[in-house]
Amino acid sequence: MQRLHDAIEQYNASRTRFWDDDYNTLLAAGPAEPAQIERLQALEPRPLPADLVQFYRRFGGLHNQDNTESYCMELPLPGQLADGLEAANAYLRIRSLGLVDMIAHSWGNDRPEFAAGGAFSQAELDELNGRYRCYGWYRTDTVLESAWYLYADPDGRFGALLYDQDRFDRTARELRALLAASPAGQSLEDALCEGVERMHATMIEWCDEDADEDA
Repeated sequence: MQRLHDAIEQYNASRTRFWDDDYNTLLAAGPAEPAQIERLQALEPRPLPADLVQFYRRFGGLHNQDNTESYCMELPLPGQLADGLEAANAYLRIRSLGLVDMIAHSWGNDRPEFAAGGAFSQAELDELNGRYRCYGWYRTDTVLESAWYLYADPDGRFGALLYDQDRFDRTARELRALLAASPAGQSLEDALCEGVERMHATMIEWCDEDADEDA
């Protein structure tokens, strides 16, 4: 996964143009302990994709030092996902690694548009959760109002779904397309590099605009 390593390095090199401290540094947690990966697999009914296991063994997870609002990534360690799956707190619990459940989890399990019988039936929600498994997300430019959710299909191919709280109609259309057929066609490294590059471009755009306004 050298391309991902290089993309992270480029992101962090640009970060130093705008911050003197590590607030927005994109960090790898470090190799996950084998026991963490095994624990997550024991809680997950589907085999973890080989790409994901390779990522865990090298990077562990990805997150920004303090920034969680825009042009940032949250790809938890396998142990952190396992903790969420076993959590008792209703707001912190990860109901499953299913795509819809993970979107809801990132919002404190409070997304009423995913209530059964609304935009989707319970059977459709179950199918989306069963077919598409999500392992984290990244944000670009809407300050906590949207995120791209990284998911794998049953064949281990990866993709990213954009959820914007102000544009649920778009998300609903894309989710309905997922019910018909999987559009995923990337390796995990491809999907993560695309995410880091989107974050990088947004960071530069936003921070350059702020610099121009302050000039």
